[in-house]
Amino acid sequence: MTESSEKQGQLQSIPRATAAPPRDASPAEAKESIRLRADIPTPKLRFHVNDIRHPAFQSFLSLIPDLQSVLDTALSAIIQNLYTVPPLRPSSRITPSPQPNLPRPIFHPSVPPTRSVTLLLRDIGGVAYTTGTELDNDHKEIHLSLSYIHTSTRKADPTAELRGVLTHELVHCYQHTAPAGSTNRHPPGGLIEGIADFVRLKAGLAPPHWKRPTSAQDRPENWDQGYQHTAYFLAWLEDVRVGPGAIGMLNDRLLRVGYYVHKGNEDSDAGGSRETDFWEALFGSRIEDLWHAYGVYLDRLGEGNDGDRDDGAWQDEIVNPE
Repeated sequence: MTESSEKQGQLQSIPRATAAPPRDASPAEAKESIRLRADIPTPKLRFHVNDIRHPAFQSFLSLIPDLQSVLDTALSAIIQNLYTVPPLRPSSRITPSPQPNLPRPIFHPSVPPTRSVTLLLRDIGGVAYTTGTELDNDHKEIHLSLSYIHTSTRKADPTAELRGVLTHELVHCYQHTAPAGSTNRHPPGGLIEGIADFVRLKAGLAPPHWKRPTSAQDRPENWDQGYQHTAYFLAWLEDVRVGPGAIGMLNDRLLRVGYYVHKGNEDSDAGGSRETDFWEALFGSRIEDLWHAYGVYLDRLGEGNDGDRDDGAWQDEIVNPE
C-alpha cells in the first residue's frame, strides 16, 4: 500500500528497443515487431532493521537469504509487465482478438527515476507500506512489519509470501499515478493497489488465499475494490480482452494524461467539447461497461468450471495469447 501520492519527477529518456523481430517477419513487420523494453533499473538498495533482537529478524534472514536477488527479480517483473511493449507478430500467427477494433497496445516506456530503495524492518501494525522520503521523492522506503514476518513463518510457503509482499511494495516505487505536478488527476487507490497486485499475480506469487472469481456474482461490487480483486480484473483485460501490454499502456497513460472519467450522462462541457474518458481512450469502453463484460465472461467461463481453479491462471481460457 502507498502512504502518500507519488510525485513523478523528470522522466528518463525513452529506452532503445532490445529484442529481435521474428525470423519469418516481412521487413515492415520486422520494423514494427521490435520489442520496446525499458532497461531494468539498478537503484541503490539499502537495508535497515530497527531491532535485531526481534525474533522475526533471524526468520527474515533465513527466508530471504539473498535480498538483492529477490528485489532484482521483482524489478524484472515490473519492467516485464508495466514497461514492455509487445512485438507485432507476423499476421499468420496472430490469434483473432475478441475485440478486433482495439489497436495493439503501444506506448513509449518511461520508468520513474527512482534512485534508491530502502527496506526497513520495523515493529509496526499491518503488513507493509511504501513512501518517498521527505526531502526527495526519488528515494523510496518500504516499511515491512516484523510482526507480520513472524506471522508469515506459519504459512505454507513463507518465502513466497514475503517475496510477494516485497514485489507488491516495489511496484509502488516504480508505477505511475499522475502527470508531474498534477493535483486532480490521480486514480482511485484501488487501481494503484490493483496494479501492484497485478504484477505480483503475473510474477507467480499469488498467495493461496487469493481466489479468482468464477462468476459475476463472485466479484466484488466495485471494480476498484483494490488488491487481488482489481488485479484479476486487470489480468482479464490484458490476457483476454485486449492483449499483452494493456496494463503497461494504462500505467503509461496515468503518467502522460492522468485519470479522468465521465460521470453519469456527462457528454460535453459548456463549450461543446468533451475530454476523452480514461478507459474509453485506452480500451474503447467506459469502466462500467468493461466491468460488466468481465462479469459476463466469468459467467460463461463458470458454466464449464469445476470450481477447483484458484491460482489466477487463465491458460486454458486465453483468447489472445502472446
